[in-house]
Amino acid sequence: MRKPEKLIKKFVSIAKVDNTTFVKYRFNDIDKYILFQLKKWPDTRFINIFSNKGADKRKLLYTYGRKKGLEPSH
Repeated sequence: MRKPEKLIKKFVSIAKVDNTTFVKYRFNDIDKYILFQLKKWPDTRFINIFSNKGADKRKLLYTYGRKKGLEPSH
């Protein structure tokens, strides 16, 4: 019998939550993730969201900061 395939999340984020601490999360829904992040870590400095699937794997997709909302990277 085969093992079930491991589910891969669509996105990965790396966020700076205070002067020295970074956290990394994997998720599928960006809107729910942003709400979770800001509730758990209210002092979040910035969040970088990367693709975790397909041809764009490991590509920076969005940046979120204290003084700017969610913006596509260039």
